[in-house]
Amino acid sequence: MDAPVDVVGAGQRSAEPVRAAPSVAVARSAAGDRGGPRQFSDPNASWGHRSAISTRKGGGFYGYKIHAAVDVATDLPLAWTVQPAKESEHNFARMLVTKTMRHGFNPRTLIADKGYDGDPLQRWCMDEGIAPVIALKDTATVRRGGTETPCCEHGQWVFSGADYKRKATKWRCPTGVCTPASVWIKADRLHPLIPRESKRFKDLYRSRGAVEREFGRLKHEWALLPLRVRGIERVRLHADLTILAKLTCALARTRTVAVAA
Repeated sequence: MDAPVDVVGAGQRSAEPVRAAPSVAVARSAAGDRGGPRQFSDPNASWGHRSAISTRKGGGFYGYKIHAAVDVATDLPLAWTVQPAKESEHNFARMLVTKTMRHGFNPRTLIADKGYDGDPLQRWCMDEGIAPVIALKDTATVRRGGTETPCCEHGQWVFSGADYKRKATKWRCPTGVCTPASVWIKADRLHPLIPRESKRFKDLYRSRGAVEREFGRLKHEWALLPLRVRGIERVRLHADLTILAKLTCALARTRTVAVAA
């Protein structure tokens, strides 16, 4: 989304852009008898796919996914949900951002990987006044040059701003000689309010690592994994208690610093 987000929540805390992204909580599975069909210890879980990250191999897994919206300024989760692994992240992005706003935050940017790329989410973000910063899938339209910006005999036109109410971006001739010297392009999935070629987009997208760091801490420092319960309600309770414990400690540290000051 556009400029860094000013998110105001409890205690009038100022924050940065909010982004939604999935992570994976794996449930162990148990094989049945050798000669019979495979059976798993958790009937609520399902098969899903995860990408390779660092030294972890990608591929199929049996379990659950945690979908979360994380404040990139503090690396703290603002909203989350646990779903079977087969559920697509597209089904929960809007819900997570909506929950974030109901909690009193005002996200200005939504930063997400290409798993969230799609016209419906992009349009919804712009309708809510949120600038999408979402990686683009390598579709046929993209390969045909659908993302190209205006150009003329003087070269590639220069981005000159965005109008959030009109949902359009303005581009100018690099020399100003052309007539007209500028044009407005309707913002969409291929031409977002913050151009993908801009430094701002790249800086914002780079901050997407906040959600990966937070999931890593929850898994390895706050005992989100290994998962030792079965059934989606128990798994959700386990995730809720883990994340709430993390948020409680963060709040306690903030109050301690305030008192000391």
